[in-house]
Amino acid sequence: MALGRGTISSQGTLRLWVAAGGRCEYRGCNEYLLEDELTGYALNLAERAHIVGAAEGAGSPRGKEPLDPALRNEEPNLMLLCRKHHRVIDGLITEHGVEGLRAMKREHEERIRLLTSLSEDASSVIVRMSGGIRGAPVEIPCEAVRAAVLADGRFPRFRAALAGEDLEIDLRKLPGEEEPDYWKVGERMIAEQTARLREAQEAVRHVSVFALARLPLLVALGFHLDDKIPVTVYPRARGGSGDGEWGFDDRATPTAFSLSRLAGGQAEEVALSASLTGPIGDDVLAHAEGRSIYEIEPEGVEHSRDLFSARESLDAFAETYHRFLALVEREHPACKEISIYLACPAPAAVQIGRGLMRNAQPRLVIYDRNASGDFERTLEIG
Repeated sequence: MALGRGTISSQGTLRLWVAAGGRCEYRGCNEYLLEDELTGYALNLAERAHIVGAAEGAGSPRGKEPLDPALRNEEPNLMLLCRKHHRVIDGLITEHGVEGLRAMKREHEERIRLLTSLSEDASSVIVRMSGGIRGAPVEIPCEAVRAAVLADGRFPRFRAALAGEDLEIDLRKLPGEEEPDYWKVGERMIAEQTARLREAQEAVRHVSVFALARLPLLVALGFHLDDKIPVTVYPRARGGSGDGEWGFDDRATPTAFSLSRLAGGQAEEVALSASLTGPIGDDVLAHAEGRSIYEIEPEGVEHSRDLFSARESLDAFAETYHRFLALVEREHPACKEISIYLACPAPAAVQIGRGLMRNAQPRLVIYDRNASGDFERTLEIG
């Protein structure tokens, strides 16, 4: 006997709940439907909504769309929704066509399937560091973080390993750069927060870094991250639909990097110009006169903020930077400190700090431009 209007089998309901992960399938909602968010009470807040109307005809939303009546109460034609969004899709018919709703259902259920297929080894602790850049505060949206990590086949673990808190380093609380302790206070905040990775109650298998701040502080972040834990440093995706997007572009062409010597000088005094977003070699030559000066630049492409759109580009930069450090050890054995001049995207600055071997290589002295455009000494790392 054919099922009547509104009759959905218990087996179809079960399949729908499992496929949806107990969450509203409306794009951007994701509400958990077995608990009231405000009170915390356990409640069934789910509604089963038809994509093609349960009955043929104008009285059923999207009921005139072609679909065998015998299939209309089956799970492929149903969405698990909260009450609000059930009313939205049935009240705004023009804006919620059949194909759009099917796409919502498919995307949500594919995401749930991916998440529930990930093993514990795929977990990643999120480190977000945000600070003012030339007086302008920056934001790193949680949704953009989740999307980037999930795209890499990992799932974000914000709280479980870190005693109930996210690992967020908010440098927007720092005093103004004109204050004498600005850089030192910033580094101390970074060191205190990253120490929590070593003190975590559970093993940290991987760390995902999302950071936007002044370049010397990004170098400090890289240095203070635990070098025994695998780390992925994500770029901001400027080529996307908005500045809120992060992650790598699998279609981007990888960038190679060259290491060259700009000037000879005293063997024990070494400087590095990281000229990635712009050519600063001439300025470094003038400021670091008398030192042995080296430069890392993109090879065969223009200087750009988008050099790390391809994942392989950051690996290539890290390899070039390690070659530089090895060269310093080999040709400048008396060197005690390396002056670092930066014009680079955030991931490169983090890698410069992370690539330094503690207690084995010269410390880094980071220079940055001040409000007048002149280089000034900021932090010593190492």
